[in-house]
Amino acid sequence: MGGSTQLRSVATLAIVGFAWWIVTALALQILAADVNNPVEQSISELALGRFGTFMDVAFFAFGIGSLALAFGLYRSVYNALVAPLLLAVAGVLWFLLGVFQTGSGVTGPAIHGGVASASFLLILVVMFLFARRFRGDARWRSFALPTSIWAIVAAGALFSIPLLGEEVFGLSERVFVAVFVSWLLVTAIRLRTMPT
Repeated sequence: MGGSTQLRSVATLAIVGFAWWIVTALALQILAADVNNPVEQSISELALGRFGTFMDVAFFAFGIGSLALAFGLYRSVYNALVAPLLLAVAGVLWFLLGVFQTGSGVTGPAIHGGVASASFLLILVVMFLFARRFRGDARWRSFALPTSIWAIVAAGALFSIPLLGEEVFGLSERVFVAVFVSWLLVTAIRLRTMPT
């Protein structure tokens, strides 16, 4: 398989993984509207309802998408090593989100919360690292400024979560997730359509 074909393939896999997660989360929010309040409750709590298995699968799909994008960016962006590696670690953490559910109990929710926080921070760091790394690569340079803006908005959204409090935790979490997921998806699309 040629290099450009391989990059398009992994980018397509990333797009499918991220899109799968987005569609599943939106569909489950509609299906679970009677038991899940998106303003107060986290996205992960969608895994606790009747269709929770679909959310677990969506976490796995997101993990696969993150690993695929990490590999594609490693191969595509000049001198990029740390940022793709951290994105790959975040991808592995998303698999754990599908294994350890939030909700009742002690161990599962504690692991889930810790893993979610770590993955969120990692993805934020990855965005800032790629904003810098893109500037040094002619093919990605035009995407450096948009990535910087996305990263700044994501940082503000992440740090607003504890500031806004539990009453709107679900909403503030969804805003942050929407920011970083949109960046991952657009980055994968850019990788998929980038000329060789």
